[in-house]
Amino acid sequence: MPKDSETNPWIAAFICELHSFFGVPVAAEECKNKVDKLQYIWSRIGISNALALEEPMWRAMVNRVDPDAAAEEFIRRFYRVRRKMIVEEIPQFEPKPFVPKALTNNSTGSLR
Repeated sequence: MPKDSETNPWIAAFICELHSFFGVPVAAEECKNKVDKLQYIWSRIGISNALALEEPMWRAMVNRVDPDAAAEEFIRRFYRVRRKMIVEEIPQFEPKPFVPKALTNNSTGSLR
């Protein structure tokens, strides 16, 4: 997150609006379960990355545009430029079946 996100009320509100737009918890304290926590962390990563990649885009709106309107505009502009959402869908990590691998002797192909 930007260094001034904790000291600048407009930036803090802007970041909260970005979280709210995607329907994810705004703060870790709001997480009620593991799914909420994963959504919060995933969205935080996406938002941090987007803010870093397109800093001039959103900095131009600081204290000039309402944080709610600025968040929506930033999301639209980011999508137009990058062709992806700031917070993308969380990947589904399904465990792969464990298949033990046998060690073989390279010259004969037999088990050691």
